[in-house]
Formats: sequence, C-alpha cells, structure tokens
Amino acid sequence: MARIKPNIDVLSKFGNKYRQDFKELVLRVNTDTFLYEDNPTELELIDGIFFRLYLRDKRFIEEALVVDIPSDYVDVSLFGVRQAKTRYTIEVSGNDIVITFNENITRIPQDVNVTDFKIKGKITEVV
Repeated sequence: MARIKPNIDVLSKFGNKYRQDFKELVLRVNTDTFLYEDNPTELELIDGIFFRLYLRDKRFIEEALVVDIPSDYVDVSLFGVRQAKTRYTIEVSGNDIVITFNENITRIPQDVNVTDFKIKGKITEVV
C-alpha cells in the first residue's frame, strides 16, 4: 500500500507575496552577514589631491565568497557620505588592502584625517 501524499496548496495559503518577502529577507541576511566597519590604518595624499588608504593586516573573507572585483565587496565613506565605486580602485598587496582614489573628493584634502574615512565591507584581520 502506497503512502498517500498530502494535498496542501501552498500558493493558495501564502501566495506570491509570502515568497517575495522571504526572498528579500534571505537577500538582506546574506548581504549583511559579513559586513564589518573599520577606519583605514594609514592615509597618504598623492599630488596633494588624491587619497590612498591602507588597511594594514586585513584581508577579504574568502572562505565565504570568491573575490573577483574587490570594489563590489567594500564601501568607502568620507564624512558619512558613501563614495561612488568609480572614484576608487582596490588592490590587495600582501597582507594589506590598498584603496586609491582617482578623483578629487574634497575641497581641502589636507584637512582630512584618517578617522574621517569609514570602510565597510567583507574584510577581516589577517590571522
């Protein structure tokens, strides 16, 4: 005697709205799971206008994701304003992450301190 399958109409009970809400929740959890906020370790001013930020002894979290385009996994803010990803490039140099700006992002670059920048991303300490 075969087991009788239950007749449960999931769509009539929960509908597409429930599935969409659940999908958005999963995406939000996945997006925010490995985000950490930090200040750069060092700040360098190039030609008096372009910034280079150093995150010393940091690395991308590669166990959970494969980093193909580093700027997709990092957000840079200056004075709380998120900078466009087209304004900077990111490279990994040994145990450091180096962020180099290719545009002038402030009126008086000499007055900017390393603590004015916030880096938020999928990065962690090198162990």
